[in-house]
Amino acid sequence: MDNEKVYAMQFGKVYPLLVSKAEKKGRTKEEADQIISWLTGYTAEAIEDAVQKQVTYGDFFRNAPRLNPNRKQIKGSVCGVRVEEIAEPLMQEIRYLDKLIDELAKGKVMEKILRDGSEVPSTIEEYIRRQPEEAQSYLNQIHDTVRSALPDAVQKLSWSMPTYWKKRNLIQFAAFKKHIGLYPGPAAVEAFADKLQAYKTSKGAIQFPYNKPLPLELIKEIALWCDAGTP
Repeated sequence: MDNEKVYAMQFGKVYPLLVSKAEKKGRTKEEADQIISWLTGYTAEAIEDAVQKQVTYGDFFRNAPRLNPNRKQIKGSVCGVRVEEIAEPLMQEIRYLDKLIDELAKGKVMEKILRDGSEVPSTIEEYIRRQPEEAQSYLNQIHDTVRSALPDAVQKLSWSMPTYWKKRNLIQFAAFKKHIGLYPGPAAVEAFADKLQAYKTSKGAIQFPYNKPLPLELIKEIALWCDAGTP
């Protein structure tokens, strides 16, 4: 199959094949999602959104929020070709994912699949320190706001994102090139739709651009709403 045909395929048709390949070898959908998230910057909710919206496979990678710089450490053969030698950049991104899912199916531990795992931050504060200077102020403001709203929640990293957890993930956030993403879940985005009209939203996600002040009171209100739904 030539490259253009691969790029034109619907991600919603490719994604189940990737998950199935992992599950047939005793691995999980969540592990496949973690790999896709590590490679592309999409959250689990954004991955599902791409499936539902019939995004093409090419556009899924073209519009990836943040391609992991450590992906260049991925080496080896997939489909008879060494991924590090693929000249076409977009096809190389696709084959990186194929290679990682291959490794998952072959039983490789996640810490080895996600290259340079020793450098993965272990706390929210460390995550923030590693982000570009422009993003750090926004991240710290959100972190302080959510922490004050949810003092009893466990603070951790999940899907490589700062997360507040209480029996489930309550709310998450992450830095991207032009915005901060806040992830309170689809129900919260729907509940606050009227107050979020000034911001770009998708299933379970809200984007706060760097060229606007953060609506901290609204973020606090959303965090409290998420906490109220915890059993």
